[in-house]
Amino acid sequence: MDKFCSPYDRRRLCLAIALGLAIPLCSQAETAPGSGATSASDAANQPAADSGQDAGASSRQAPANPTQLGTVIVTANKRDERLQDVPMAVSVLDEAHLERQSANSFADYATQMPGLNTISSGQGWTQLVLRGITSGSHQPNATVGTYIDDTPYGSSTIYAAGSMLTPDIDPSDIERIEVLRGPQGTLYGSNTLGGLVKFVTTPPDTTQASGRIGVDANSVDSGGNGFGTHAMANIPLIADTLGLRVNAYARTDPGFIDNVNTGQKEVNEAKVRGGRAQLLWTPSEKVSVRFSALAQNLSSDGLANGGIDLDPNTMQPIYGWDKQNRAAGTGMFKVKYRLYDLSISDDMGWATLYSTTSYGTLRLNQSQDLTSLFGPMLNTIFGVPNGGYAEVQPISLNKVTQELRLQSPADQAWEWRTGLFFTREHTVDGQTITSFDYNTGAPIALPTLGVVSVGPAIFKEWAGYGDLTWHATDRFSILVGARYSSDQTTYTQTNTGILTGDSSFTTRGSDHPVTYLFNPSYKFSDDVMAYLRVASGFRPGGANVGVPPGLGAPLTFDPDKLTNYELGLKALMLDRRMSVELNAFYIDWSKVQLTSTAGGFSFLGNGGKATSEGFEASWRYNPGRGLTLWANATYTDAKLAQDNPPGSVYGLKGDPLPYVPKWNANLGVDYNFPMGSWSGFVGGNFSYVGRRAAEFNTQPAPRYYLPGFNDLNLYAGANVGNWTFKVYAKNLANKHGITSVWPETQSSIASPFNATVQTPRTIGVSATVDF
Repeated sequence: MDKFCSPYDRRRLCLAIALGLAIPLCSQAETAPGSGATSASDAANQPAADSGQDAGASSRQAPANPTQLGTVIVTANKRDERLQDVPMAVSVLDEAHLERQSANSFADYATQMPGLNTISSGQGWTQLVLRGITSGSHQPNATVGTYIDDTPYGSSTIYAAGSMLTPDIDPSDIERIEVLRGPQGTLYGSNTLGGLVKFVTTPPDTTQASGRIGVDANSVDSGGNGFGTHAMANIPLIADTLGLRVNAYARTDPGFIDNVNTGQKEVNEAKVRGGRAQLLWTPSEKVSVRFSALAQNLSSDGLANGGIDLDPNTMQPIYGWDKQNRAAGTGMFKVKYRLYDLSISDDMGWATLYSTTSYGTLRLNQSQDLTSLFGPMLNTIFGVPNGGYAEVQPISLNKVTQELRLQSPADQAWEWRTGLFFTREHTVDGQTITSFDYNTGAPIALPTLGVVSVGPAIFKEWAGYGDLTWHATDRFSILVGARYSSDQTTYTQTNTGILTGDSSFTTRGSDHPVTYLFNPSYKFSDDVMAYLRVASGFRPGGANVGVPPGLGAPLTFDPDKLTNYELGLKALMLDRRMSVELNAFYIDWSKVQLTSTAGGFSFLGNGGKATSEGFEASWRYNPGRGLTLWANATYTDAKLAQDNPPGSVYGLKGDPLPYVPKWNANLGVDYNFPMGSWSGFVGGNFSYVGRRAAEFNTQPAPRYYLPGFNDLNLYAGANVGNWTFKVYAKNLANKHGITSVWPETQSSIASPFNATVQTPRTIGVSATVDF
């Protein structure tokens, strides 16, 4: 029984949140015409108000009533729109919310977004999951896309660990993070089966200079200390025409895991360094040019070795919640993000032309301990009493994208958009099995065990898309859209060594997926809208990886595709002091990409079907000046609709998809109050992640399940002139939430398992000055 609340209590809490949110919304929909909603004519005389799905969705435009919810502008449809007017499920966290909670990574804020879960094997190694669309932590390709402004970032293929190397950008000086739930294949392309996470950066201000400097210090329970600094400068180079914005940050994220074999402490400590520079040129009111450069480095001596050793039968640690047993000299993890993009817009009156050009790179270098996997076999074969084995893996990804988009003004009966998209990815992945003394790390001379050279793998995609919105009346609109893609892949692999055998081969593949969108919406009033959304998405297929020809494995694999059916309702009420959003969805997923085996080699194949259905409810309320309350709850039932085929991971019809909790919930509060000539603030949030099935087994056997966990975060601070001082606590109840598990041995059910756990209780302080 959980000391904070029992699993049954938490399920009742989730259901109570969902039902509680539905009641006022239904009532509002029935009484909308006389409910006090602001009319269109009244809206012209006062700022509009809107709501996000989270407390962080603060005002970009001061509301007429200080207790009203502020207007949130999003670019989910690649237009600036009120969040309330977007006919799909979108959640927003803005800069103020992220700063209040001292959020540095997905682990700090993902649980606050409805429908969003993470499968994390450590910092920098995280898979995002929306609406339950995942086949497990080792699926090779992402089902959630990542954008930075209008630029896709990260791999679209299986050749660069695209599902786990999700760019976890430090959110300092980020204007907001938008999470688009449901497939976005028509407008955003591949790898958006579950949805999209979009980092929207703060553009340069060409009217006035400003700056910010902040420092942060924190300490982890039974672990180390962390430190951080960040700085931003905004400089108008030419008034109202040319501006430069630069931000830089450096932080040390404290470790909390000790290696019992080597005696090393806090091996999972990580150092993050990065920055971004943006130059904005607006030669006229019609033309805008923005160039941006982003860089971020993450390095650690122990993150590649994941977390702790776990007994899967009891879900209890073997050495302790902060202990692991790993070979000496392993665990190094380094990842570097680079992104350069040029965005141009030209308003020609009848339409606006947009061009986005980008060049991005990703570099990974890691050394992972595989002694438990290979040691029992190889130590017996070679008569080595204490042999250790590791996989050294460098990955290099270069990606170029170009998008041209032409779209009409939004204020016309027939609103249209059309675009062309091109991307080229070049990937090289090397994997070498090394041998050494387990305790000391000293090399042991053995025959070549395994050297795999993956690549170059070259992926090209051409796509054309378009959509048309018919505003039949002031209330009723219908949006339809389609996208055609042509993908080509060339893949080369060379193997040598006793574990892999000797081979060299090149394989090619191509496919031509089509996605579509049907999205009618109806506004009962300016503040109440219902919508229907039928949308599809896909992941690219291509040349298979890992298997030499002649073993009976397919040389290529097909795209997997899904269709999402969604019904939603959004409302503002109580003089725009309360917002509620409800949606229900059903997803058909076909040709699910699954890991399979042949001749001892792993490769990618297509399984059968899976489904995901559920609902999401969000609520936000300003009951009085300075006080904001929010809550959300998500129910997701994601499962196989067919047995997995022979040779792939073991799963039967009705089995749950991995790592998808039936219930998620979040409750939060933020209160601002005067303190004489100063002001203060206090707040926090409580989140709950339900029980989840672990990975599919590679052999017929019952699945393991991860227990649910909760997270309590609090903060308090004061604004003193231009200074802000804050104290905060993350995971205050010090819960041991397990975020992923994976077998360390050849068997998918034998102990020990490698388990990654959430960071223990962290207490910190920060100070920031604006000038």
